[in-house]
Amino acid sequence: MSHRFTANDQFPALLNGAFMFFTAATNFFLPIYFKDELGFSGGQIGLLFAAQATTGVLAALPAGLGNDRLSSRLLVALGLLFQGVTFALMAVFHSYWVFFAVFFVWALAYNLYRISFDVQVLKACQGVGLSRRMLIFQLYRFLTLAAGTVLAGYLLTNVSFSAALIATALACILLSALAMRLEPTPLARLRLADYTADLRRPEVLFFALWMFLFATHWGAEYTCYGLFLRNGLGLSLAGLGVYMTGEFAMIAIVFLVLLKGGRTFDRPRLTRLAIWGLISSGVGQIGMIFQPVSISFAFRLLHGIGDGLMFVILYLGIASLFVVQRIGGNTGFVNLAAMLGLVVGSLIFGPLGERMGYDVPLWSSGVITMVLALPLMRRSKKPATAGAAEAIVNG
Repeated sequence: MSHRFTANDQFPALLNGAFMFFTAATNFFLPIYFKDELGFSGGQIGLLFAAQATTGVLAALPAGLGNDRLSSRLLVALGLLFQGVTFALMAVFHSYWVFFAVFFVWALAYNLYRISFDVQVLKACQGVGLSRRMLIFQLYRFLTLAAGTVLAGYLLTNVSFSAALIATALACILLSALAMRLEPTPLARLRLADYTADLRRPEVLFFALWMFLFATHWGAEYTCYGLFLRNGLGLSLAGLGVYMTGEFAMIAIVFLVLLKGGRTFDRPRLTRLAIWGLISSGVGQIGMIFQPVSISFAFRLLHGIGDGLMFVILYLGIASLFVVQRIGGNTGFVNLAAMLGLVVGSLIFGPLGERMGYDVPLWSSGVITMVLALPLMRRSKKPATAGAAEAIVNG
């Protein structure tokens, strides 16, 4: 397999990488901003992130189906533009319910952007090898997220979060113009029955249920991760940036190793990667609650290895299950399942963390993640037959 980078590989990866870099302050730092500067309660914070996940539910199918009928680059550009406007408004409005409404609109725009960019990568230029392009895309994503998180941690010690939101808004508006230079994606007008036939397949339903359960741990991370690092481990904002960056850098290393390995990704290999990914992610999530910080950090690096493998499974699993013409709508369905899991996780783990300590949601969600490896271990022992869709993955 050739590893020569092309313009079609680099520009989408760089564009999304720039987005991840400039929006790093709005990731795991947000709960700290909500609690320390805006004075929101744990229940209010959990409701905000449940609302974010709910917008994922609401946007998943319309955005997915829209990417089969409209150019993904147009939807990416619109998602960036609306994010820019709402970031600016979040810097101005601090009353909870007004902020909630703005946050809700931002989350809709973010999910439109995220799903559309996923479809952009899955659909565009299939001939260059989808697995390679996806690994490059994710490698750039997490390298820039790591760099942005370190910078955000240091900047937020000296700059108000409102100022950071304004800067982020300007970056998103600029990137929305650049997004129109993405490659056009193939369009199709399909019947709803074409999609429902895909969704009735047992392997698709299993994958969706599995993603739903896995995504519940994202609810624990969204609502409790930053607060645990701040209150449980006593890290400063700069310390949070360094801690989180280690995980993101480890995820990037996973993609780099897989990219350099040059192997194909058939379904048996994807299953093995999923098993190791779930075990690593779960053990790492449990172990990060232990002190000293060095021990916690080491386990979080292990969690990063697991999550890196799980991102591979998410993207290449979708590609192996669905044909290109319907990959937009079906990506929306898988995202719907994942967002429902995030909703459930946010509603459960946000209040649980406030009442019982922010470590409890982390270790309990880690246990759930590990348990998800058990049905895959049973399936891996059964004889597997390669489907025609695997040609899409191996490109």
